[in-house]
Amino acid sequence: MKIFDSIFKEVLSSQVVSLLGGLIAGTLIAVYTDKLLLIPGILILLPGFLEMRGNISGSFSSRLSSGLFLGIIKPNKTTIKLLKGNLIASFLLALVVSLVLGFLAFLFNYFVFDVLMYEIISLALIAGIIANLIEIPITLFATFYVFKKGHDPNNIMIPFLTTIGDIVSVVSLLIGVIII
Repeated sequence: MKIFDSIFKEVLSSQVVSLLGGLIAGTLIAVYTDKLLLIPGILILLPGFLEMRGNISGSFSSRLSSGLFLGIIKPNKTTIKLLKGNLIASFLLALVVSLVLGFLAFLFNYFVFDVLMYEIISLALIAGIIANLIEIPITLFATFYVFKKGHDPNNIMIPFLTTIGDIVSVVSLLIGVIII
């Protein structure tokens, strides 16, 4: 009798990666706190922005996994109409949510701190675009890679993408701060 089956090993390894990635993202935030705190409301924007990346990429990966298991999507062909629709939907959803998060941070700044700062909306949108351009291709190719290797992407990809999303989101926000 095996104590640890393959599913347990897949989940455990993905959770270890998630833990290490969370430490990296937290370290980045700690190192660049002085830059981030220059923008009023950034700490209002940050939690929602970090959560958004993992959720959107995770659901995209789950949809890909379902299509792969059902045989609707082939791992060698990326020109399927269904795949393109999911890519576009994930990108647009992330843009809309970034815009809403930026607008909510703007409103919070205005009504709570009495600070009128439109740049927070631009920051959220720019960081969302940068994060999408990095995260969505990673999601697509990593899901295909894990599936081709014979693993269940549903067990591995969600913690992995949440971790990558946290790191990419922090870096994207920092790039957005530099741009703005």
